[in-house]
Amino acid sequence: MNIAQQALHTTPNQIKTQLVEQGWVLLRHEHYDVTSFSELMNRLCQRLTYDPARKNVNRQSQKVDAGSQAMGLHIENGTTPLPPDIIAFFSEKSASRGSQTTLCDGYEVWKNMPDALKQEFAEPMTISRYLPKPIWQKYVATALNIENAKQVGQQELQQFIQMIPGQRISPAHDGGVHYHLNMPMVRHDNLKGVPAFANTLLGPSFNYEKPRFYFADGSEISSDLLAELAERCETQTSEIGWQDGDLVIW
Repeated sequence: MNIAQQALHTTPNQIKTQLVEQGWVLLRHEHYDVTSFSELMNRLCQRLTYDPARKNVNRQSQKVDAGSQAMGLHIENGTTPLPPDIIAFFSEKSASRGSQTTLCDGYEVWKNMPDALKQEFAEPMTISRYLPKPIWQKYVATALNIENAKQVGQQELQQFIQMIPGQRISPAHDGGVHYHLNMPMVRHDNLKGVPAFANTLLGPSFNYEKPRFYFADGSEISSDLLAELAERCETQTSEIGWQDGDLVIW
């Protein structure tokens, strides 16, 4: 299903109202550029989070370059302890063909899951992966407002780990760490406050080592279950075909 929506001349309050009502907003023909997009994010959000593997355009925006292959459904920064509750993408210049992004209604996915499957995700899962030193340095620097990421060391890393419950690390080669994060696969922090199946189980690992996901009993999620989840999510997924200047928030 392709999505089309009348352009809105919007304020942050109108955007938030639309997010509550339908979970996403497409701003089209509103003549945004990178600067005005960044200004909107400052007005809309109290705190901004970043992907340490992406290049910053400015303090509010990062460039997304994930190749040309289709990507699995995922929330942004879904393997980090600070996943955002609002995401915005701006396309200054869109490809003439093959340029789409996807929206998946996590509330509908969760609502239509059988009770037995819901029970499997009743408790947080553990996400485990290796993080190279430059990646954890940049992430911690952003979280602690340290200007030079190269100055971040073990003391700052331990400070960050202790700040947010559910994180564990152990040393790895070349200054990297094995990182383990307890994360719920069902989130309630959307603006409507409803349960939504929203995670990165099906997501890509374009900039990182692929993470592994473990249930509370220690068992790793199976490829068969991932395939079933992909099918269920696909039934609640729609596409937005990018046009120049489009801005999507969800």
